Amino acid sequence: MEPRDLARLLRISLLPSALADGLAGLIIGGLGDAPALRLLLWLPASAALYHGGMALNDWADRRHDAATRPDRPIPSGRVPASLALLLAAGLLLLGVACAASAHPVMGWGAVVLGGCVAAYDLIGRGGLMGPLLLGACRALNLGVPLAVAARTGAGESPGILLAAPLLYGAWVALVSTFARAEDGEAELVPATQSRLLLACGCALPVPALALGVALGEPLGGALGALLASSAAAGLLSTWRTTTAPEWTRARVERTVGLMLRRLLVLTASMALVTSPLGRAGLPTTLLILAGYPLASRLRRIAPPS
Repeated sequence: MEPRDLARLLRISLLPSALADGLAGLIIGGLGDAPALRLLLWLPASAALYHGGMALNDWADRRHDAATRPDRPIPSGRVPASLALLLAAGLLLLGVACAASAHPVMGWGAVVLGGCVAAYDLIGRGGLMGPLLLGACRALNLGVPLAVAARTGAGESPGILLAAPLLYGAWVALVSTFARAEDGEAELVPATQSRLLLACGCALPVPALALGVALGEPLGGALGALLASSAAAGLLSTWRTTTAPEWTRARVERTVGLMLRRLLVLTASMALVTSPLGRAGLPTTLLILAGYPLASRLRRIAPPS
């Protein structure tokens, strides 16, 4: 077994995105102020929960993958199924332990997040349940640190901030609806794929705009929406250059990878909204965006989908 096989099992190219959720949540909840150092333990917790879920996903799908994607680590025999299951369980437990050591609320949030991850991997497939569970996982990954940072910060954070993880989760659910055609979980209907891709591209600036309105920060909202719109351009360009007959599962897979990389820009756009309110908003945005080239390098080793 090679390190590349484990990297592919864990979808290591999505590590920057998993960490970006937590960073953005901490900054948004603190209205741009830097979080307490102990709360940064949510970052390794998030990574452990995320990649543990990826290993569990491949373990649960091993028979389906043997028929549709025999080159994946488990069906190809490069990673034993028992090792993948052990690794998944260990990472999920590690994630809960890291989160609990940061803050009790984070610990319970990690339990709920881990439950959603396991529910999706083991029982939660389907046209509605699957996308909703994936959206909930991402919303929790952003929302748990946001709620704790808002609760422990020096200032009073408005409850409307919870709209940020809800909108983020909705966007992820939309992406996962598009992605169901990748593995044959949904019928590949070119017109439907085109509409979903167009909706995803148009919706990218919405969370930043909504957050700017909620916080009464038109400048921050406009800057965040501008950043998100730069990411939307790539999706809209793909939509314009793909005619209905050209949609294939391979094309869907490539587009899903593009959408997953756009998650970094989406979280960065929401963090940028807080830049007029505190000292850490802009540096956090730049740090999240720095994960984009790293994710691009890692995907050469381990594709994101």
